[in-house]
Amino acid sequence: MFHKIAIIGTGNVGVWLLKTLQYKNNIPVTAFSSRNIKIVPPDFDLYIFALKDEIYNDVLQDIPFKLPNAVHTSGSLSQTILSPFSKNNGVLYPYQSITNYTLKIAEHINYKDDIKMIVPVCVEGSDMEFENALFHWASSVFEMVHRVSEKQRFAMHLAAIFANNFTNAMYSIAYQIFKENNIEWSLIFPLLENSLNKTKLGDPRLSQTGPAVRNDSIIMEKHCIAIENKKYRELYLLISEIIQYQNVLCRGMGETFE
Repeated sequence: MFHKIAIIGTGNVGVWLLKTLQYKNNIPVTAFSSRNIKIVPPDFDLYIFALKDEIYNDVLQDIPFKLPNAVHTSGSLSQTILSPFSKNNGVLYPYQSITNYTLKIAEHINYKDDIKMIVPVCVEGSDMEFENALFHWASSVFEMVHRVSEKQRFAMHLAAIFANNFTNAMYSIAYQIFKENNIEWSLIFPLLENSLNKTKLGDPRLSQTGPAVRNDSIIMEKHCIAIENKKYRELYLLISEIIQYQNVLCRGMGETFE
């Protein structure tokens, strides 16, 4: 088990880790800016790197000593990037979108009542002994901890781009439409919550609704006329085409949309 932890990186993920570990861990936790890596003391048991993917190589080259145990928090980088710099290495990947906005929300949450934002944490280790130690420690701190392979972690990261980043871009377009038409934004919340609940039941393709899946060309044409932004209109047509393609696949498997 780890008795003293250093977090390298003071961005959103680093700050979230610091706050979480300070509350839920009964051991010392200190955060350091990546710019100060040369002055990080060598007396920590675990070094957690929470950096932007593109700066790992530069930062790691400046480490002045061999790390005993080190993990990074990236969804797409191999754990082996830490191998030349650490005896034991691995990954502690928080599977959640952590932004300035969510951190501001967290500031209004009483940590004594627990953190309301659920963050699944995925772990990997350079060998089974270190992975077991990392898993047991993480399980004592975080609510949801899973062992994943490097391939699975990368796949999860890719899936999150579609399910979270791209979806949020769609939310933004919907928000603009509501705002331009002076509609209360909260009216869409039950629809979004119902859509999320249906995804929990299984393959989301089977609960797809809307004019594209019905091949309702008349209403789709009306929508396209109403969309003034050319990029958004092209997006509407492309996503509609994807929905229709998915519908064909489902029908080919003997399944249909609702």
